[in-house]
Amino acid sequence: MKNNVKKKIITFIVCLAFIFGQPYCLFAQETDETAEKDSTPVDFELDAIVVTANKVKEPVSDISKHVTVISSDDIKASTAKNIIELLAQEAGINVRSTFGNDKQAVVDLRGMGDTAGSNVIVMVDDLMLNAPDQSGPSLASVPIEQIERIEIVRGAGSVVYGNGAVGGVINIITKEAGKTPSAQFYSSYGSYNTFDNRVSLDGNLKDIYLNLNAGIYDSHGYRDNGFFKKKDIGAKSSYAINDRFSFKASGFYYEDEYGLPGPVSREDISSRSKRVETNRPDDSGETSETRGRFEVDMDFEKWGTLSLKRGYLFRDNRYVIGFNPRISKNDQKNKIDEDTRQFDLNYVKDYIFGGHLQMFQLGIDHFKTDYFREERPDGPRRNSETESFGIFINNRWSITNNLMLNAGSRYNHYQGRFRTDVRKIFDDVKIWVNGDTTKSEWDNSAYSIGFTYAMSPTASFFGSCATSFRIPNVDEFAESEEGLQPQEGFHSEIGGRHQFGNFMSMTIALFDIRIDDEIYYSDINRNYDEKTIRQGVEMDFTLYPTEDIRLRGSYTFTKAKFDKTNATLPLVPEHMASIGTYWQIVSQLALSLSGTYTGSRFDGNDMDNDRYEKLDDFFVFDGKLTYEYKNLMIFAGINNMFNELYSTSAYSEQYYPMPERTIYGGIRWTYF
Repeated sequence: MKNNVKKKIITFIVCLAFIFGQPYCLFAQETDETAEKDSTPVDFELDAIVVTANKVKEPVSDISKHVTVISSDDIKASTAKNIIELLAQEAGINVRSTFGNDKQAVVDLRGMGDTAGSNVIVMVDDLMLNAPDQSGPSLASVPIEQIERIEIVRGAGSVVYGNGAVGGVINIITKEAGKTPSAQFYSSYGSYNTFDNRVSLDGNLKDIYLNLNAGIYDSHGYRDNGFFKKKDIGAKSSYAINDRFSFKASGFYYEDEYGLPGPVSREDISSRSKRVETNRPDDSGETSETRGRFEVDMDFEKWGTLSLKRGYLFRDNRYVIGFNPRISKNDQKNKIDEDTRQFDLNYVKDYIFGGHLQMFQLGIDHFKTDYFREERPDGPRRNSETESFGIFINNRWSITNNLMLNAGSRYNHYQGRFRTDVRKIFDDVKIWVNGDTTKSEWDNSAYSIGFTYAMSPTASFFGSCATSFRIPNVDEFAESEEGLQPQEGFHSEIGGRHQFGNFMSMTIALFDIRIDDEIYYSDINRNYDEKTIRQGVEMDFTLYPTEDIRLRGSYTFTKAKFDKTNATLPLVPEHMASIGTYWQIVSQLALSLSGTYTGSRFDGNDMDNDRYEKLDDFFVFDGKLTYEYKNLMIFAGINNMFNELYSTSAYSEQYYPMPERTIYGGIRWTYF
């Protein structure tokens, strides 16, 4: 570890020691009467109800995988300004960015590396955000102010979620329509002339509950041509006919404009003046995205429950890379159009057998995507149509009061049609000529089996084995060697959870992932010739040393390698860690501190670990101070307070620098 990183870690630990030392000194001076007061009950993650693991409501303690729930209170207490900063503090998650913000950022779970955007599923209210190409999920379109909670389920989820659920599944659940009329206004301003403004309204029209929200974000960015502007508007509603039938609907529109400053050379990445420069001052892009979701929930009492969901996602992206001043900008705008439709049916039947509660689950899902991509000014032009149908069954058996088993299996059918058109000249006129249509069709299956064993009401042991699969995306099909095929993985995991009264909660998990035919890109998309192996350990904890202080931390060790050569997979750090604290100094004043460490990684194009310099490790510290008076909150924060120079991604020693120190402040006002 670099000396400056060590110094920053020591400084941060000293700060935490000071914070923790103060309350203990005060506690020692309290009277016996105060000391004998009952402590306020603490809600730990073990009690949290999760729906993402199996599409059913179940407590974390019943799930045979490492699960994390980020609640709205956690978000409020964090130093994060967006989802990327929030997720970076969680065990097993490595976040990479080429823009220095949340635009097209990649969330990597369990060392998936460069293809994490296709190997980790990210959803918003059960609607998948992952693009059908290599760009990954559009996390920038999800405002953190509208998030109720985030559920992170690590490891294979292919039985329930199908294609791409390899490293894990992240479900972002937005705030429900409010049953009490209220309004909230949020506004902040910070470094790089960054404005962030949001407004939301909750109310009801008789039995229909509504949430309306809108936001505008505008930043010059920390680099030349690093601007980022976005705006959105959304609505969410619910209506219950009675206790057995209910409806939900939501709609969301988002658009943005952004600069594309490109990478920085190794010679310039450590220079504070040169790392912000760009040799691409005219490259830029713009995106519009529309999402819709409809849900019907039916409770047939002793016959079980049935949920029907229909989702839509339409994306329009225009961008210019390698601007040519001799051609009009409009004639250089590459185009991407995506139309994705999703259907999901989930039937659950609880029943009593052997004196214990059992569960049977049947699920059906269908995805269809029309994808169009044109590279201007002279092509090529690609048309794709993909369709996937899956059916799965899942069972949970309570064997004893302490032992629970679960098992499931899936059948999945995929078919795709792909055509690449080229632009040819006939009599000095450029005309598009349709290419040949190629078809791909696969049948895939997956299974999972797991257990949880409750050693006590506050401690449990869990383990699971599962398989996963990932089908090549449309970009991978477009430029691939002959014989490209889906990858298949085998996953095993074992771990434990323990809650130490109202003082501490901890989870530890060990995992092993082995993937055959893993899909990757070098000069062309192909399958690795050898098996890839990922082994590691994840640990996270929540600690309440006093009623006024909460401490959260995590550590992850990941060894990602090739089976035969033993070379390390690029862009996967061996060591990651985070620590953070929330201190309620007085009833109205609170301090949040967090630190995130990411170890060194091999360059994204260094498959053999001998071609390029490794990316340096880094430790980034953030802090935020909040003051609340009645319905008004005033806050101020510092990100990267020690002004660390770091990068999360590099390819052939071309680096994408992250922002230096940023300062921000603002208000949140709520009216009831």
